[in-house]
Amino acid sequence: MTGGAKRGIHNPWLFEEPEETRGLGFDEIWKEQQKIIQEQDTGLDALCSIIRCQKPVGQEIGNELDEQNEITDDLANLVTNTDGKLSAETRYVNMVDRNSISFGIIMVIFIAKICLWPSNMYL
Repeated sequence: MTGGAKRGIHNPWLFEEPEETRGLGFDEIWKEQQKIIQEQDTGLDALCSIIRCQKPVGQEIGNELDEQNEITDDLANLVTNTDGKLSAETRYVNMVDRNSISFGIIMVIFIAKICLWPSNMYL
């Protein structure tokens, strides 16, 4: 049975005592642990206080983001509507442009015909 330690079997009760507790009695170790727990509690209280201050800031940021999202959605809808109107107006301008070119050509032909009409016809 004593050969078990030699074969590499780990005994959880056999460990090297840390420097901080070496030579201290049970009461002293308990007091040291209570001191560490108290320091941790103080740190957690400070963290809790910071989180309490951060919570309303985070909520306000969330509210602002919601408002900005609504504004962005409204703007996107306006841009979509404007794009549709602009496309329709562009088509109308192109149609008017084609019609004005056709009308201009017809007028040039008509004026040329009048100017080139034989002048002796009226005599």
